[in-house]
Amino acid sequence: MAGVAAATTAAGFSIKPAFADIPTTPAESGKTLAENPYLNIFDGEVNYLPVKKIDKDWQYLQGDAAFEDREIPEAEIMKTDSCDFLVIGAGICGIMATLKASDEGANVICVEKMSRGRNTWESIGGYGSKAQAESGNVVDPARFADAILRSGYFRALPDVVWSYINNSGETIDYMQEIFDQSDYDIEIYNTTQPETGYDMVTIQAEHKFKITGPVEWNAHLTGMFPMAALTSVAASRSNVDLRHYTAGVQLIQDDSGRATGAIVKNEEGYYRINASKGVLLATGGYENNFELMKAWMRPEDFSTASLTGPCSGPTGDGHMMGLRVGANMDPIPHAPMVFNGGFHKTGGRSLSIKSKIMAVAPIVNKRGVRFCNESHQKDCLANAINAQLYFTGGAWYIFDSIVMNGVDEAALKKYFDAEFLYKADTLDQLAETLGLPEGVLPDTIDQWNGYLAMDTPIDPEFRRDLVSINSVVAALTDGKVQAAALPVKEGPFYAMTTRADLLVTVSGLIVNENCQVLDTDGNVIEGLYAGGNTSGGMYSGTYPRHLPSVSVGRAATFGYVAAKHAVKGE
Repeated sequence: MAGVAAATTAAGFSIKPAFADIPTTPAESGKTLAENPYLNIFDGEVNYLPVKKIDKDWQYLQGDAAFEDREIPEAEIMKTDSCDFLVIGAGICGIMATLKASDEGANVICVEKMSRGRNTWESIGGYGSKAQAESGNVVDPARFADAILRSGYFRALPDVVWSYINNSGETIDYMQEIFDQSDYDIEIYNTTQPETGYDMVTIQAEHKFKITGPVEWNAHLTGMFPMAALTSVAASRSNVDLRHYTAGVQLIQDDSGRATGAIVKNEEGYYRINASKGVLLATGGYENNFELMKAWMRPEDFSTASLTGPCSGPTGDGHMMGLRVGANMDPIPHAPMVFNGGFHKTGGRSLSIKSKIMAVAPIVNKRGVRFCNESHQKDCLANAINAQLYFTGGAWYIFDSIVMNGVDEAALKKYFDAEFLYKADTLDQLAETLGLPEGVLPDTIDQWNGYLAMDTPIDPEFRRDLVSINSVVAALTDGKVQAAALPVKEGPFYAMTTRADLLVTVSGLIVNENCQVLDTDGNVIEGLYAGGNTSGGMYSGTYPRHLPSVSVGRAATFGYVAAKHAVKGE
């Protein structure tokens, strides 16, 4: 493994290079060297796929990797602590594991390099919960499993998928039990989702959170309250030791290869934690590590996307700790969770009218033509946008003055100045401003308007639903238009730059149905577990947004499963 620069963590302490120095010539190494150290992760011969190099800096929240490949001298180890079960990472996976292991009687240490575990999510997916039974929703688990496997082109591992499905209901019920022990008033309920459409399966497995205390909370993102409740209960237990601003650096193994603990680091320095029953890697993905993204992801999946992650913690520490002890990992390139609705680096996320524009307008590429069903699932649309940015160089929503009716344009000056929004009196002038071929955009919009003018509007190109009633359309037209989109007719005309929005990476270390990490021969690395976005075997391509919150569901469930197996052996 090769070297990266020293960094500083969120806690403000210095991290030494994550890798040992590499040879400077192929003759010294015996193989061709890669510039990016994260490409040199496998023993033996390695083939590199030719992809376009990304030279620009990562735009948002570059994090600091804590993993180190060097042998840390005993003289640098300040102390040794001991526990039954060590959890590295205090997000939803790590905190659920901490709680479950605690309930099974284990003494647990949970370390987290940030000030708190990540909590930006909205719901949890699962099968067989009490809330699901109360809702009346009937879910066929085989259909659920097939939907997950199909979304990954059947590259997912069935035992991993079925472990999630079979244990998720029990996990959700357990989570509710913990809420009831907290000072928070949170009730888990099973939603009933509308049909996904466009030949995509709908699974009624989403569970949301009704939050009535300490405040009533109805916003889209709710994860901060469940995480606060779970963390507060864990912190109150005598057999749980939560340590924030403490980063996992590398794993410890005994002579048999069993994981017996880890070296961690806080602002005072390194110390050892021995764990008699096992170690769980729950450090999330690596979306805040630009060098890792360049090494393990397709460039078109992230190089033009915005990064919506609210923290800088996920830097691949768990991935690298596992690889260092011989773990297997999902094949590269890895899968991202990427949605549409990305924003310009100057702050387009705060544009108040963005969601209205996205709900009613067509999108065109650098050639001035539509290229996708604009109302498709978020990951499908994100992939389409990324492809156009990669192949043609641009993508824009096109809309007219009806969408801007009542909007104070003066308040949007910064977005126009930043070339996030554009305005012109005619479509030809708008096309010229965007650098589109002459005469194409008016023809594209004429075609779009023609679809909407039909007695029964249809989109013969991309099958966009133009008939169903869209509440945004109704609101913009004072109820006069009951349709799924709006024509573009009334000047002046506008364009909004669009990007994909990267949330997290979702590929990781290969595990079995007990969340035990496997080596490259498929054998269990005893004592080592992985969950959430540090674990793999579940996704390929991109994360399937049309499925019901399987990301948070997987993370919570695998924390629960790992803890139960580590402590009880079942």
